[in-house]
Amino acid sequence: MTSRVIDNLRKVEILDGLTADDLTHVVGICRALRVADGRVIFNEGDEGDELYIIHEGSVYVKISTRNDANEQTLSTINTLYPGQCFGELVLLNGISRTATVVAAGTTTLIVIREPDFRALCDTKPQIGYTVMRNLAQDLAYKLRSSNLLLRGNIRWRGDELGKT
Repeated sequence: MTSRVIDNLRKVEILDGLTADDLTHVVGICRALRVADGRVIFNEGDEGDELYIIHEGSVYVKISTRNDANEQTLSTINTLYPGQCFGELVLLNGISRTATVVAAGTTTLIVIREPDFRALCDTKPQIGYTVMRNLAQDLAYKLRSSNLLLRGNIRWRGDELGKT
């Protein structure tokens, strides 16, 4: 992969603090995936073992909600852009996907399989430590935000949770 991919990986929060040599090792386990506009990358509830990093383009993150008629619908809760990642929980355990992710335009993703990442961490434990520390910080932030949301102290995207 090119130096452009390494430059993009330097911007990924869960890879923050990795050296250039560390990032070269990470690139060694990556593959590229080009996704067409509107394609579902994975659905809420799916099993999976891949972490995705957005290289070019963007994706919508959607969750199942109920509308005013008590019908289940997908609601967009976030849009992610180059340098951001999703599916990172697979690095912690094999839980099912917690959201549906859809390409918002043609998108190029950098894909890291959990077994490959685990094998890399077995040989380069400093990479695993750094990524897990960053992931823990990110999840702590998301947990605090969720707690505030549940308490009514903040609103998602201008209180549009029920809209798609």
